[in-house]
Amino acid sequence: MDLKKKTIKVGILTISDTRTPSKSNIDSFDSSGQNLMKLINDSNVIESAKVVQYDCVTDDIDKIQAKMTEWCFERKVDVLLTTGGTGFSPRDVTPEATLGLVQKLTPGISQAIMNESLKITPMAMLSRAVSGIYEKTLIINLPGSSKASKECLCVVASAIPHAVSLIKDEKEISKQFHKQLDFMTNNESRIPECVTKIACRHRESQFPKISMKSALSILKEHAVLQYTENNKIKYPTIWIFSTGDELESNKDSHGGYIRDTNSVMIQQILEQDNYKGHIFNYGIIRDNWNDLCKHFEEAFSNADVIVTSGGVSMGEKDLIKHVLKEHFKSQIHFGRVNMKPGMPTTFVTLIFKDKKKYIFCLPGNPVSAGVCTHLFLLPYLRSVSGNKLIIHSLKAKLTHSIKGLDIRPEYRRSLLKYENGELYVSCLSNYQQSSRLLSFIDSNCLLQLPSSSKQANVESSTIMDVILIKSIENTYIAPILKEMNLCIEIIKKEVITGNTKIEQPLLYSCIEDVLHLMTENIIVAKTEIIPTSSAMGYVSYSPINSSENLPPFQASIKDGYAIKYESYWFQKSNIFNVVQVSVAGTVPGYQKEIGEGECARISTGAPIPPGANCVVQVEDTSVETKSSDGKVEITIAILKEPKLFENIRSIGSDISIGQRLLDQKTILGPFEIALLRSVGCEDVEVFVCPSIHIIPCNDNSAYAISHKLKNMLKVSDFKGNIFSHSLRKNLIKFTEQFDCVYDDGNPVIIFCGRVNEFCTVESHIHITNNTRKISLGFGRMFVGCEEKSVVFLHINTCDSESIYNCVHLFILPFLRFISGRKKIISSIKTKCNLTSDYLPTDKFEKAELHYENGDFKVTCFTMNHQSCLVNMPSSLDHINIKWKTEKKTELDTIVTENSDYYFIHY
Repeated sequence: MDLKKKTIKVGILTISDTRTPSKSNIDSFDSSGQNLMKLINDSNVIESAKVVQYDCVTDDIDKIQAKMTEWCFERKVDVLLTTGGTGFSPRDVTPEATLGLVQKLTPGISQAIMNESLKITPMAMLSRAVSGIYEKTLIINLPGSSKASKECLCVVASAIPHAVSLIKDEKEISKQFHKQLDFMTNNESRIPECVTKIACRHRESQFPKISMKSALSILKEHAVLQYTENNKIKYPTIWIFSTGDELESNKDSHGGYIRDTNSVMIQQILEQDNYKGHIFNYGIIRDNWNDLCKHFEEAFSNADVIVTSGGVSMGEKDLIKHVLKEHFKSQIHFGRVNMKPGMPTTFVTLIFKDKKKYIFCLPGNPVSAGVCTHLFLLPYLRSVSGNKLIIHSLKAKLTHSIKGLDIRPEYRRSLLKYENGELYVSCLSNYQQSSRLLSFIDSNCLLQLPSSSKQANVESSTIMDVILIKSIENTYIAPILKEMNLCIEIIKKEVITGNTKIEQPLLYSCIEDVLHLMTENIIVAKTEIIPTSSAMGYVSYSPINSSENLPPFQASIKDGYAIKYESYWFQKSNIFNVVQVSVAGTVPGYQKEIGEGECARISTGAPIPPGANCVVQVEDTSVETKSSDGKVEITIAILKEPKLFENIRSIGSDISIGQRLLDQKTILGPFEIALLRSVGCEDVEVFVCPSIHIIPCNDNSAYAISHKLKNMLKVSDFKGNIFSHSLRKNLIKFTEQFDCVYDDGNPVIIFCGRVNEFCTVESHIHITNNTRKISLGFGRMFVGCEEKSVVFLHINTCDSESIYNCVHLFILPFLRFISGRKKIISSIKTKCNLTSDYLPTDKFEKAELHYENGDFKVTCFTMNHQSCLVNMPSSLDHINIKWKTEKKTELDTIVTENSDYYFIHY
């Protein structure tokens, strides 16, 4: 609502003894307060509001009240939001501080927050938060957790503008609010008969199947690139939720419930794709008309793009399309796509409060949701983010023939490998059902298969189109990694006498040798147990097996009718009495046994009633008789003979107890985490990523090195914390001055600049190759009498090219190795246009890597995005020979960053 666009001034006060606004220490960073600020300033969760005051104070009543009085009495803020200090501990005094000031309580706001919070977690009853009015300011206490404070603010955000207008006695704005509220109330859509009368529902979808090409063309028309001030891109805010009465979010799900994996999976796919806009995961919405209307309206008020999973098929509880069309009068651009999996995928737009909203309604089956996120949502978001390439599509040679194609064009989970300059794809023939998340684990791409109406089979060695969803599996090792001609000096220091001894240099060593030296007996791998929801990018420490069956009961694959099938079908009547209903969420064991001539109306994912042994899909039935009000079926006719166990998922058919889910040293991505969560695995043991401490030494030029180094590490895939320290003129007292560094778990210290005194260093190794600009030292340091050892690395150059080479050839591979990664450095063969003009030889050259017409290619000597190191040929004669014979010189390339054209993660 407009409310004449008067700016509402908001103050955010974080109350905690440990939280600070500084990002230097992630453990004390005030994530809750900063997140609330982003919600208000960037996502407009409170209409026309802006955060004008922000501070952190300790859990002290006097200090809290002093800050509140300053902001409220001096009219600095219209709304004061506190976060933290609302619990049961002795230090939680925020409610007492608030009650000591407010002149009027606002119990409705507090009650609304409590009611909605209890729907999310029963632990909400342990909050003592209050709200009230002091002077002309509305004060609302919010929890200290970032997630809980966001959820609580969203509950009351829409009412805050009107509350402020009432407190300030702005009568005209108040009248406008009530006028708009009356309009919305009088025009609220009622549930249409097509939803309430199950017997009258469509037996087939009213939406035509459109081609994938047409669907992407529609999305392209709506992918409008928006710019904010100074020509900066405005990234849409995204709101994600799952729908389904059968879903549970906590680890104690039981009975007929299944765990919600889709909302977290979709969010993490976007995060893995480095989407820069705000993403909010709202969790689960029940299959209820009024709940869906309410939560859609809340989503439209807070976000630009809404993503749902579930509720878009033809079942009794599939209400999403009806709600959007009937209640919100939206435009459904497509409601089915001719593809497998993901046919019910729906794209909708509407105007809400003069702003256009974009809704992606994805299927509820987890595989379908994952596939469609990659095929529809990511291309749209890449387009509105200004990316030139919106689908990561490659061409690869099929390693085997494929028979028995589906009538719909299919996107099969497959494995893409890079071997000696060629891409090969192998289809995972089994486990392609849309409920089986396990099929994602051994795959990294979607293989595009044609419809059986166009061809019957696909022959081996056919060049196929694939779409990447993970990193390419790379088996190629460039010769340069084995023939680096490195000079290695081992420098030992005798601590007692202070003498330094240099061993005879080792020549012609390769990167593999150096990495072996760097990791051998230098650091002991450590692990920690973390929540699976926070584990993306980490590496699993040990193999993980399932402790549950999935599904835990016999479940229906389709919407239809569960019957008891007899082999002498042709002698029986095809008319069945509908005696019960089984929907997703129905508890197994509380159902009536199905007898001959009886059936149960059943939804996808619902448990099979006792006695039933097959499910007939809705499309193969017709209604014979209805109830007097026309709402339900009394009898139905089955139009074609079914098959025994047709459309039924057996117990443990997706995952069985004891089945291997993940191998040791598996990188945890969105699909891996979704798989673990689907069987109740809430925590996972992972390799600890060490903290990096960058310490410039001796002279100011070391600052330049440390700055460049930190920037390179930040854009890498490294998951550990990175800390920068001030310049150190003398390292003699290093141990005493940096106890905090040594106490930081398993740190890696990187010295920048000239280090003349390694008083605590037992030994270190120095690696050089002058022609390729490599100069790096590493070793182990002992700390005090406890003899705790830490790893140190040493870069003694300010040259950007040398730092870049050392980081990508040695430092990052070393960090990846000690973080549990199997693949620590990636190399490929590329093609490059080189002429006989002056060219640098026998060195590494930064270049731009891209994929074009089936080949990886590089562009050297460019100032564009530099994403690789090219091994330049050893001589101009070599280049000229290549040029004359091949026109394109084939070069070995070390991948340093990902590109819009491909994923090569480590």
